[in-house]
Amino acid sequence: MRALEGRLPDHVLNTGDPTRARYPDEEGVVADDHGVRVFFEVYGDSPDVVCLLPPWALLHSRVWRGQIPYLARHFRVITIDPRGNGRSDRPLQRTAYSRAAHVADVVRVLDRLGVEEAMMISASPRGALLLALCAAHPDRVRAAVFITPQLWIEPSFARPFSSGEHTRYEGMAKMNPTYWRRDYRGFVEWFARWFGSHPYSTRQIEETVRHALDTDAETLIRATVGFEMFERGEALRLAAQIRCPVLVTQNGGQAKYPKHTSGPLAEASGGRLHVFAGLGPNVPGRWPVAMNLVLREFLESVRAGTAGGRSPVEA
Repeated sequence: MRALEGRLPDHVLNTGDPTRARYPDEEGVVADDHGVRVFFEVYGDSPDVVCLLPPWALLHSRVWRGQIPYLARHFRVITIDPRGNGRSDRPLQRTAYSRAAHVADVVRVLDRLGVEEAMMISASPRGALLLALCAAHPDRVRAAVFITPQLWIEPSFARPFSSGEHTRYEGMAKMNPTYWRRDYRGFVEWFARWFGSHPYSTRQIEETVRHALDTDAETLIRATVGFEMFERGEALRLAAQIRCPVLVTQNGGQAKYPKHTSGPLAEASGGRLHVFAGLGPNVPGRWPVAMNLVLREFLESVRAGTAGGRSPVEA
């Protein structure tokens, strides 16, 4: 437990890019009409494409490192750095981080690669990005996977973010832009420990901090405020219109994101709900084998045409 206490020393973080289990076969950049560049990588060679959607701008696409090597053995895998982190640009306007801008980035990458449709996987708050893709570009989404989805604004997250300045910042009160400006590294290290709270998660914590220090407080604030979440009713209405196969996963233990989103989303979309009994809070990072087996079983069923999904009439 000693490694989880105090500030992480700089020499732990300043070790360059750690060796990867799998290196990309292709990489590139796309740009929007304003010149904002978004970086992507491609792994594997298969007619069946999986797109691991960009995460919250606190992280970059390497957050999927537990899934990339395994999935790339069976599918062509695309990852995308979010606006605001990794090798993508960090625009100075909040509007540049809108949900629509993120949707356009994904479609632009698919177009650049000549991919007509992809099985898309989202994590936590970027479930809202996948839902928006399903609504705006249903022909590009072959299947939709929502990992611990957070689709609408939750009071537990919105309250500290909008609560203004405090004399002290403890626990969730650190989810506050004033604190981010005051002590960004302090927030980053708290978040990494909060999210990767298993006592032996030191590598996960170090990687999360390394990712987060690739950006800064002002960029993260712009990216967080600029990306619009859904209202609950709107999200469920759009979910009911999804025609492709859907998988929703939820942590079974120590969940950091609310669990009451997963069941309603699976029910509204006609999708499967898989709960990782006893595992949490970060199944893709802490228990990648468990996550990868569930993902592959679902994606293989999509490839075989046995995963279901609804017709336009049913939707």
